[in-house]
Amino acid sequence: MSKIGKKPINIFDGISLTKIDERKFEIKGPKGSTFFSLPEGFELKIEDKILKIIPCKELNRKNKALWGTLRAILNNKIIGVSQGFEKVLILEGLGYSGEVRGDKIIFKLGYSHPVEIDVPQDVQIEIKPEKGRSLIYVRGFDKEKVGEFAAKIKKLKPADRYHQKGFRYLDEVIKLKPVKKVVK
Repeated sequence: MSKIGKKPINIFDGISLTKIDERKFEIKGPKGSTFFSLPEGFELKIEDKILKIIPCKELNRKNKALWGTLRAILNNKIIGVSQGFEKVLILEGLGYSGEVRGDKIIFKLGYSHPVEIDVPQDVQIEIKPEKGRSLIYVRGFDKEKVGEFAAKIKKLKPADRYHQKGFRYLDEVIKLKPVKKVVK
């Protein structure tokens, strides 16, 4: 039995779960709406604002692994449409900056040209400049899209281990290396 798959999912107020066809569901909330496809061998059971995923057939190795994964994906979709997700990146470095123009982000990262990235449709970006650094807020209701876009931004110029110039997550700890010294 799957430990994660057995856990019930609480459906918050203001969230509706609508069955579109036999295996497809629409989840609506204050932040947006998304779809969830249930694979063969599983069924959803809703009672008193509590949702459970139950396997229909015997549990084999594949269904056991899939059961916990399905529960986690469905839980993230419900949390996403009710509260949303957020990743915060820090851009540090002299002359490094970013700004949002329409549906694009333009970064100055020390290259000979500015770097432009298209923002996905369901993702919102906010950039707040601070003392010598910028905070980039990536928000949305789809956890996968938010994390993937934040990783795409970070990949442009990851923070180096000597001066921490570049992108890093707010809660990321980078162990600094000592700078080489000249011996006389």
